[in-house]
Amino acid sequence: MKKSILFLAFTAAVVFSSCSKDDEDEKVCASCSILGISIEACDNGDGSVTVSTAGQSETISGADLDGLSAAEYVKAIEDGCPTSS
Repeated sequence: MKKSILFLAFTAAVVFSSCSKDDEDEKVCASCSILGISIEACDNGDGSVTVSTAGQSETISGADLDGLSAAEYVKAIEDGCPTSS
């Protein structure tokens, strides 16, 4: 009888537990420093991009991304950043 109750309790715990998505609020960002000025571009996940530099941020809507998706825009910022050698 104890094994049956223990089994039912374990089964109920497994059935009624759930997992949450850990990366719901996680943004995809690229950062770059050009001539000592830091630039960060983040894909907001809604088709827009937030670009931050010198303590100021601006959100660019999908219509203003020159035909690129938000992810492509962020990747272009990352790819266009000079690398130090």
